[in-house]
Amino acid sequence: MDEYKKAIDESEKGLSALIIPDIFSLTHHLPNEKILLTDQTTVILSNIEITEKLFFVLLEKTKVTIGEWFSITEHVDSEDCIREHSKARRSPFCLERSYGMVSNLTLENIERMAPKSIGCSLEEVKLYNTCLINILPKLRINEDCKVKRLELSGREKEHVATILSQKQVICVGSVGTMTLKEYAVSILPKLIIHEGHEIELLELAATEKEHVAAILAQDKSFCDGRVRNINLEEYAVFIFLRMKKVGESPERLMLFVDGDDVWRKIQEELKKEKTAICIEEVEDLILKKHAVNNLPALKTKREIDLFFFGCKQ
Repeated sequence: MDEYKKAIDESEKGLSALIIPDIFSLTHHLPNEKILLTDQTTVILSNIEITEKLFFVLLEKTKVTIGEWFSITEHVDSEDCIREHSKARRSPFCLERSYGMVSNLTLENIERMAPKSIGCSLEEVKLYNTCLINILPKLRINEDCKVKRLELSGREKEHVATILSQKQVICVGSVGTMTLKEYAVSILPKLIIHEGHEIELLELAATEKEHVAAILAQDKSFCDGRVRNINLEEYAVFIFLRMKKVGESPERLMLFVDGDDVWRKIQEELKKEKTAICIEEVEDLILKKHAVNNLPALKTKREIDLFFFGCKQ
């Protein structure tokens, strides 16, 4: 018991020696004193570049305020995690987070941030089943940045709730492959690519009608820009009813419907709106499993080069 009390006393003395500021401005020059940052500390991030690893720790543990000229970059163990803005690396990196609980403090920090307040040069974005998807509107992606892959999935509506509740669009630069799954599909109308660029592959997968309810509830169609190849799975096929094509039609379209009830609901929706799925000048059309049942509802303006049926046995 004496040893236990001694350990407690030493721990308390150690904490009392720490400085616990109400406000702390993070710079590349770290203070000589020992500083303890808590969930009551407001950390100001301005005129610096920090690693994404440090950034997410601060989001979770402190109150974050973002000022001017702030950016994040890749974490490298052998390099400094804090730099002056003028010495920022600006090298493309992969922003990846998945699963795990996100603290209320993290969500509060994200909601307080101004749109496009976090500078970054991204090569890939992979956010899986996490509320951190809601940080996308806060990113300021370099216009000359080519994002090879943008992959988002959200099993819970909360994973994209903040984005859906706001009106601003999200500029994701130039994207090679964009994959949206489950509730993440619902933010598609808010994602904008730079003018003059095209998406090589757009993949949408929604296993529940609720995943696309936000899009179907819109009275007007939205623009998907120039997309070369489109894969739509299950309820994501409904998205075609709200897509307004701009420029050329996709070269390749794949529709996959595994559930018998899904294609029937698609047919009901088409009859209710007295419309069809217009595939315009698609060169290659692939229908898998129950998607073949929607063939009569497809309208095209040209002869299709490749027509593939993947019928359910």
